[in-house]
Amino acid sequence: MLNESADVIIIGAGVAGLTAARLLGEAGLRVLILEARERVGGRVWTIQDRNGGSVEMGAEFIHGRPGTTFDLVRKFNLEVRAVGGQSWIQVDGRLRRSDDFFSQTRSVMEKMNDAGPDRSLANFLDECCMGEDAAKLWSLEYVEGFDGALAERVSVHSLVRTRKAEREMEGEHAFRFLHGYDSLVAALTGALPADLVRIQLGATVRVVRWTKSEVKIQAQVGADTVEFRAPRAVVTLPLGVLQAPPEAACAVHFDPPLEEKADAMMLLYMGHAIRISMVFSEKWWEQASILGHEPGALSDLGFVFSHQDWFPTWWTRTFNAPILTGWAASRRGERLSGKSTDYIRDKAIASLTAIFEISRTAVEGFLRSFHVHDWQTDPYARGSYSYVGVGGEGAQSVLAGAVEDTLFFAGEATNTEGHHGTVHGAIATGERAARDILSSMR
Repeated sequence: MLNESADVIIIGAGVAGLTAARLLGEAGLRVLILEARERVGGRVWTIQDRNGGSVEMGAEFIHGRPGTTFDLVRKFNLEVRAVGGQSWIQVDGRLRRSDDFFSQTRSVMEKMNDAGPDRSLANFLDECCMGEDAAKLWSLEYVEGFDGALAERVSVHSLVRTRKAEREMEGEHAFRFLHGYDSLVAALTGALPADLVRIQLGATVRVVRWTKSEVKIQAQVGADTVEFRAPRAVVTLPLGVLQAPPEAACAVHFDPPLEEKADAMMLLYMGHAIRISMVFSEKWWEQASILGHEPGALSDLGFVFSHQDWFPTWWTRTFNAPILTGWAASRRGERLSGKSTDYIRDKAIASLTAIFEISRTAVEGFLRSFHVHDWQTDPYARGSYSYVGVGGEGAQSVLAGAVEDTLFFAGEATNTEGHHGTVHGAIATGERAARDILSSMR
């Protein structure tokens, strides 16, 4: 068995791990990042399509104006653009403009509060808002779509805290990276002190053995089994991987087990989401005939919201690329997970034909390529992003807590400020883990 040592080992080269590595390296520590994939970025993954420029396979939007992200935007001179375009909704099978889509949900969502016992969104919707059936349905679509959560599981208290956190950072605004989200990943990677931080790609962690002030990590690197050692480690594994049963291919065994975190992890869930980016030869929707609207009414299309069975939500890029992205989350994402890419494409085309009243033949004629990644069956993610179940208040804090000043935890599921499920939330946890390590050393 080969051996290698460092001052700190970080498991995972997503944005949380890269952030922690940069700060620890800048503090003069030798840092080793172990990443199972053959790339960095984790659930941030941008690819280049030969027909339509950059396509996001994972995270796409900057939600609001989070300081953690925009500090990096300024530091690394990254280019971002506000998400623009007109929102449309499909009602009774017809598209119509929606000057403020969220007014459909605001009347319901504002009735949620965190006073009294926690309960599920489904329970809340069953008991509230008499006579507001349409608004309740849009609220259900919004939460299950945005959070990737099942209404019968997700905590109302958590939703209240998340909405408050969004308001504090102007969550009604959204932005994109002009050159793809991987421009942020590239900047974080490029800022790592080269003489102190090393990234080992293709290193699948199998076992984490630890005692106070000593961590031995056994990983598979190609044909070799390698043991990496350090006094401290930062674990940034996605929640789905931490929850994986021992027999799963991606499971990581902790010795001794993380018993103090077991109950907390049972109250947190990984959401399901399938996204498909469809690259066309032209923006055919700009010429679509919409009943009751003038020709070209969709020329400024931003988002479309509907109750379609498979892909109810669609959006366009604002950087002149002829791309439509479909979003199927929660139970819709579960139904599509594990299906072939052709099956997912066919369901996406069916949704487009129903929303835009265009023939399947026409859509297929314009289609040049499409991109899908099933994060649920991805062994290194096992889900899209986390959400809190009923009674899960405090579970994220327990998951985030350091163990014996030896094991530290980061990643979006450990965010305790209402920003779980976001890139900026993950960045904040990487900063926190680095601070905690440096504090423990002092």
